[in-house]
Amino acid sequence: MSVLAKNERQLTVYYDSKSELGKKIRARAESSDLKVLPVDLLKSNLTGTEWTELAEMLGVTVDKLINQDHPIFKELYGDDPVDFDENSAIKVLVKNPETLVFPIGVRGNRAVQVKLLSDLNPLFDTDTGEIPQP
Repeated sequence: MSVLAKNERQLTVYYDSKSELGKKIRARAESSDLKVLPVDLLKSNLTGTEWTELAEMLGVTVDKLINQDHPIFKELYGDDPVDFDENSAIKVLVKNPETLVFPIGVRGNRAVQVKLLSDLNPLFDTDTGEIPQP
């Protein structure tokens, strides 16, 4: 059973409102014709289950969502890379969501990590299945 709302008519953007990339991604999403649900990770507390589901949608493990170069991460864990088990990685993201490596866009059952503004483009495609082909 899914915890996250998955709607083909809505683009959900998970982002950090203090990051420049996060601000740009939100603006890019809102400039589309889609209904946008912006989820500012600094104001909305995602649960461990939600983080796990996002990672599964992206096809990665939860620890791959963490930016180990983020200043807050380095302050907490030092400069050396850390190997996390899934539960530990979830705890990091729940307590410090600003350590998310890249914003995430979700539309329906599709999710993308947004490293560049153009990474959102696959979520903007329209359903042309009912338009007759010439």
